[in-house]
Amino acid sequence: MPTTSKPANTPMALLKKVEKAFETLEKAGRKPTVEGIRGEIGGSYTKLCPAVRIVRERRAEDRRQAEAAPEMPDEVREIFETAWVQAHRVADEHNVAARKSFAEEIARKETEIEEREAALFNLEAENEKLERDLGAAQKIAHEAELRATKLEGLLGQRERDVEIANAKLEERDAILTPLFFNNFKANERAE
Repeated sequence: MPTTSKPANTPMALLKKVEKAFETLEKAGRKPTVEGIRGEIGGSYTKLCPAVRIVRERRAEDRRQAEAAPEMPDEVREIFETAWVQAHRVADEHNVAARKSFAEEIARKETEIEEREAALFNLEAENEKLERDLGAAQKIAHEAELRATKLEGLLGQRERDVEIANAKLEERDAILTPLFFNNFKANERAE
């Protein structure tokens, strides 16, 4: 807090005049400046400046004191302290219950997380098994396709062999049929 000091060369009468000039200027709606106060009471700047500073400090201190709350009576202080202790106790009880509730919620969430992690682990294991089974099935399918292609090639070869054999049979029939008929007719005539 600033201390108000009265310089040795600032007389009390001058301070009272400056204070009165402050009030007059403020009532008139003007700002109490050194120039304004000089216009009201006259005097030299050398004497007025320290006096205006002192009066400003006093007025600021008076405003601070007027705005400050009065000292609290002991009875009121005791009532507030009792209320504060009770409020703290209630809040602490609430906090204990809340901490217990939070601990239970955390435990429940941790159990839920563990269950989900176990389910995820099982799904990953099942996924790996399915991937292995898929790979094996794809390998079998590929081998089956290769075997089917090979069998199709063999079937194609057999069909060509059958066609060739049928063509040879037809050729033989074409050669033998006239001989057989001619031979048959000759046998019939000879009988």
